[in-house]
Amino acid sequence: MSDTIERHILLLTATITPLQGINNLSYTDPSRRLRDYELALEHYLRIRRPGERIVFCENSGSDLSTLENIARRMNAADAVEFLSFEGNNFPPTYGRGYGEFKMVEHAMTTSRTIQAAQDDDMIWKITGRYIVENLHAIIDTRPRKSALYCNYRDHPKKGWMDLYLMAWTRASYRQYLSQVYTKLIDDPDGRPVTAEHLMREHLTETRFAGPYRFRKTPKLVGIRGADGAGYHLRGRGKYLLRNVMSIVAPWIWM
Repeated sequence: MSDTIERHILLLTATITPLQGINNLSYTDPSRRLRDYELALEHYLRIRRPGERIVFCENSGSDLSTLENIARRMNAADAVEFLSFEGNNFPPTYGRGYGEFKMVEHAMTTSRTIQAAQDDDMIWKITGRYIVENLHAIIDTRPRKSALYCNYRDHPKKGWMDLYLMAWTRASYRQYLSQVYTKLIDDPDGRPVTAEHLMREHLTETRFAGPYRFRKTPKLVGIRGADGAGYHLRGRGKYLLRNVMSIVAPWIWM
């Protein structure tokens, strides 16, 4: 990377109306999901730094007018690019990771904001219903030479990689992640693994050299899609434990 000032793009992924029968998803009410996206967008607009852009990409062809109204109300219409397309044309057994990274591929290849990004600009992919309260602490502590930044975990699940938050440049996306959604089909060959395992396997195969861990533990707020549980309720203890362990025993990836 050069010594130029980095710019950051937040890529918020969204599915307002999920594919019927999608694997491992119980939180499916479109009205509740839309409200989550509205709250998250308000948050990211509120904390947005000068020059920071947002791409909001939705893959069920849903109406985004309430989200667009939020951007206008917050005098940030020029800072947000909204994309909505029909991207749920795949078998539901493929799983959520397949659908989300198919959506990421759409954003990476069609977004005007992303196409205009400079070589050093970082694109931060965030699952759009989630609020990462300490996002800027994570951004600010990323090693400057890391063109792909992600978080591996081995406890409580071995070989896991968080997919709700990761970052890349356009060049590193082309190198490691282009068309990766085709490799994120749940339970391939009968193995009980999900996209979080498959993405890590893929990066290992492509000889991604790290870093494999965020320097700051994400502080997450939101509703889990799998079971409808709130991260803000059950996740606080996990956050505190992971935060402590990252300091006292950083070799244990929790």
